[in-house]
Amino acid sequence: MRIAAALALLCLSAAGDLAHAQDADLIGGRTQTVWREEMAALERAVERAEAALAACEEREAPAAYDGIDAVITQDRRGRLRGVAITRCDEERLDQDESRAAVEDFEESARRSGVPPGWLR
Repeated sequence: MRIAAALALLCLSAAGDLAHAQDADLIGGRTQTVWREEMAALERAVERAEAALAACEEREAPAAYDGIDAVITQDRRGRLRGVAITRCDEERLDQDESRAAVEDFEESARRSGVPPGWLR
């Protein structure tokens, strides 16, 4: 009887250790794979935002227009009108927001106790 009780206690202890080991693999309710995938997705968003900004700046705001807010053009009827130069503000904002999201995620991971290697 004592042996059976000892075996039962040993099995319960092992089951508890296994459950604890599985919980140790979760930090902030996420596994290492989930943390890494979320970080990679945020980094891809930053790359897309940077590419969009670079394309916009090349297309809409060439260096020749630095310091100039608008240009004067003439329409078909000969009337002059001012045309604002696009400065890619929306793309710049998207880039800033993407970078801020990465920083916020890294800070959240740090506060949750995620090892830095989990985000790489």
